[in-house]
Amino acid sequence: MLKLKFLTQNPSLTGIILIISGGFIFSIQDVIIKYISGSYPVHEIVFLRSLFAILPIYAIVRMEGGLHLLRMHNMKYHILRGLLMFFSYTAYYLAIAAVPLSLAVTLFFCCPLFITVLSVIFLKEKMDTKGWAALFSGFMGVLVIMGPDLALTGRAGLFTNHYGPFLAVLSGFFYAVNAVCTRKFGIHESGSSLVFYPILTYLLFGGLLWMAIGDGRFATDENRNLAFLLRSWTVPGNRDLFLLLVLGFVAAGGTYCLSQAYRITNASVAAPFEYFAIPISVIWGYLFWEEVPKGTQIIGILMIVAGGIYVLNRKRNQG
Repeated sequence: MLKLKFLTQNPSLTGIILIISGGFIFSIQDVIIKYISGSYPVHEIVFLRSLFAILPIYAIVRMEGGLHLLRMHNMKYHILRGLLMFFSYTAYYLAIAAVPLSLAVTLFFCCPLFITVLSVIFLKEKMDTKGWAALFSGFMGVLVIMGPDLALTGRAGLFTNHYGPFLAVLSGFFYAVNAVCTRKFGIHESGSSLVFYPILTYLLFGGLLWMAIGDGRFATDENRNLAFLLRSWTVPGNRDLFLLLVLGFVAAGGTYCLSQAYRITNASVAAPFEYFAIPISVIWGYLFWEEVPKGTQIIGILMIVAGGIYVLNRKRNQG
């Protein structure tokens, strides 16, 4: 009880703990999706992941107090948030299927940089010249990471083989917009509603994509991202069905942690701690696929993390 009371009285610390927990939980999701991405279309994974998430979400709702917590205070916000999350995660899944895990995760982590910029614009949070310089360094880190791939493939080769790097950055932007919207409009929404309605959106749009392109008539092998998107639905075997079930529980737990974090604490404080997922992705990539970050990628990672840490320290000093 004492520890829980301490966390309640320290929303910034609670938010940081939730961010780190959510990042680790979602790293498990990344491994599973990359593993099965060669066998199933992304919309099937999104649909089944969301379907299997309903049970753990129900448990979360009961834990928080009951179904009345699903009552919406701002329906337009929930609709917007659901769409943003659907676009973000779909783009992210497409990215990790085509590029090394650590590369996709690192490029996705332009999102805390976007969050900070959007927080200044829409939440009226303060940022000085040094803070902007740190953000510039972080965005330059994104370009440093992408540089070798762009140079090796060229524009034509990159767009022919996959859109992975760009999808990862796009995913980060959508995620950032969602995070800032949660801070601005989700303050009165329960954690249960912040988990339930996005999952419902994934289920709906995953099902719509299934009906539209799930028969595989648009399938192609020329582009890895398009292959993952347009592949026909396949009935999963027992092992893959279990992995999809795990994805459902991961989706519920990870989404709850991140939603709660941005609901109870300042976005600029919480965001830099999402970088915890980067070293985890490097470890998973090496253990499962023998992926080793390139020297330029490591430099880019350090630039991104350094920019985020500086912004965090400036925010603490201002507080």
